[in-house]
Amino acid sequence: MKICVLIPNEDALAQAGVRIRYGRIQQILAAQGHELSIQAIDSFATRAQFVHDAYIVSKVYDSRSLVVARLLAGTSILVGADLFDDYFTQLNDTRLVRFQQWMQAFCASANFMLCSTPAMQDVAGQFAPGAPNLVMNDPSPPVTSEAIEAAAVRKLEEARATRTLRIGWFGVGDNPYFDVGLYDLAHFSDALAKLRGRGFDVQLSILTNRRALTPANLAMLARLPVPYDIAEWSEAAERKLIEESLVCFLPVNGQNFSIAKSLNRAVSSLSAGTQVLSPGYPLYRPLGDFVYRNADAFAADLGAGTLAIRPETMPGLMNVLKSWADPDEEATRFISFFERIHPRTPPTPPKEGVPPTAAVIHGQRSSADAHKFAQRLRMLSVSSPFCRLKLNFDARFEFTSEGAVAAYVAEKWTLRLPRRSLSVLSDHGRILDTAYTKVDLEKIPGNPNFAAAGLGRANTLASVTASYPSTMADIEKVLSFVFPGVVSYYSENARLPWRATQQAASVMLERQAS
Repeated sequence: MKICVLIPNEDALAQAGVRIRYGRIQQILAAQGHELSIQAIDSFATRAQFVHDAYIVSKVYDSRSLVVARLLAGTSILVGADLFDDYFTQLNDTRLVRFQQWMQAFCASANFMLCSTPAMQDVAGQFAPGAPNLVMNDPSPPVTSEAIEAAAVRKLEEARATRTLRIGWFGVGDNPYFDVGLYDLAHFSDALAKLRGRGFDVQLSILTNRRALTPANLAMLARLPVPYDIAEWSEAAERKLIEESLVCFLPVNGQNFSIAKSLNRAVSSLSAGTQVLSPGYPLYRPLGDFVYRNADAFAADLGAGTLAIRPETMPGLMNVLKSWADPDEEATRFISFFERIHPRTPPTPPKEGVPPTAAVIHGQRSSADAHKFAQRLRMLSVSSPFCRLKLNFDARFEFTSEGAVAAYVAEKWTLRLPRRSLSVLSDHGRILDTAYTKVDLEKIPGNPNFAAAGLGRANTLASVTASYPSTMADIEKVLSFVFPGVVSYYSENARLPWRATQQAASVMLERQAS
């Protein structure tokens, strides 16, 4: 089988989710005669490039992935999402509305869901209850019991010889929506305080992303109860930190976002013979007694020379790693899942000359990339009256000085429209570099009267918030009539609670009530 993972951009190749989750099974699958490729979604410039048996969307929470899902709907090519992070179940957090709407729209075309943890599997079941899903554990790096044992013995001997307890913390230090990362490190630091005065000098090393090193976060770290140094994360630096640390400190808070995380940081640490101390939510419970839950237990074992990873416990550790992070086992489960759900017919790229089946409606904060991607795949790129981009759209909706809305469709599409659509169009002229026809909105069924246009034209936060849902709903009505069979998606990056349609809002409210 040929399977492709779609990522937001080339920078995502360095993220742990892609690097660990897929990079560690690529060669194993290749040896079995399968192909697993990882590609930035914007690298697809034509429909003819979709030649894989299945596509896995990884953290592309925008209109590009929705266009791909719609494009492949009804073909023999599978499309689904890999759910790493829970941005979807916090229904009281209005900043996450756009993620919830993306999830609803994507699941309408999804054939499957991959999930990083059982917690994420529950989320997938809420949004796509009929879609097959698989919990895929993050594989460990190549390991041997001899190498782990040697590393664990060396680190304990070095700590005793130098009387220095080297502790490591690594990871993404911030998140735009949740207090995590460095916040957890600081707020669970009482565990670090308990390691002082045990006959060892405590030295903490921190590796994190540059964006997280804000004045506020640095001030928070300044109150840590132990000496520390801090550096920018890189894959090589992480590897070096784990190799040099006797213990990695990995606290976890109990919010939905955190408890759905995978085991990869603890697995990476244990695989290098590094002890793990993880106070807070028991995320790493599957790894059993190889993860310390409190500092006193770790300090007692350190004093006695009986740390969790030691020669006597190696058989148990290897069994745990094999159960939860074995690359060969994960590769087998991965490919078996796709072989079970695939229709076993050769992939046929979507046809080029058919009418568009999706429209991307651009909100107040969209992107030129979303516009270009839709047009490259022969889908519609549509500007709403709120859109600030000056581009050659396939259809455009604009506020008029009279407090109404004017709608236009690019002339190039008229040759593919049915007679009923042509009956509402008339010549207009050029806007920017594109020739347009004008839509007679009074002839559109469903009463798309854009009643809130006068309010939306005021262009204030309050007026846009009040007029956004009904205006977007009316745009959908117009597009559905002019382009029969088209499904509308939204490109909106504003962190505001703008429900694209009343229908989407009602669905989410029903779920919240239940």
